[in-house]
Amino acid sequence: MHDFIMAGDSELWDVICDGPYVPTKVLEEPQFSMPKTRKEYTDVDRKAVEKNFRAKKILEIWEALQAYEGTTQVKQSKVDMLTIEYELFRMKDDESIQDMHTRFTSIINELHSLGETIPRNKLVRKFSVSCLALGKARLMLLLKQRTCRS
Repeated sequence: MHDFIMAGDSELWDVICDGPYVPTKVLEEPQFSMPKTRKEYTDVDRKAVEKNFRAKKILEIWEALQAYEGTTQVKQSKVDMLTIEYELFRMKDDESIQDMHTRFTSIINELHSLGETIPRNKLVRKFSVSCLALGKARLMLLLKQRTCRS
């Protein structure tokens, strides 16, 4: 931002750094300065006040850009977290198929709302493998329990 503004108007950068210029007049008795009224502005004062408004507008635009960038970063962080959650998705030991499906659908819907889509065939494969992985583990546990009883 600094380089862009300095290339166009170095005095504008001074207004951004030092704050707005306020045209003042000096009164004699007792001696002190006070802001001029608009009617008392000279051409130089008017140009300086115009720089104040330009500086203010530049700062507003800069803040909006910063907010947008932050929003983009937040969105990307959410996408990254949900993608990891999707990749590591497994059926929990005490979870029903319905609860697992609800949890899986929630992850997919959130990814979709953030603009990320996963092909349907991959979704079906992921859900099936997650069910089968726990099913196989449960079967192995049952077989192990039966062998121990014998």
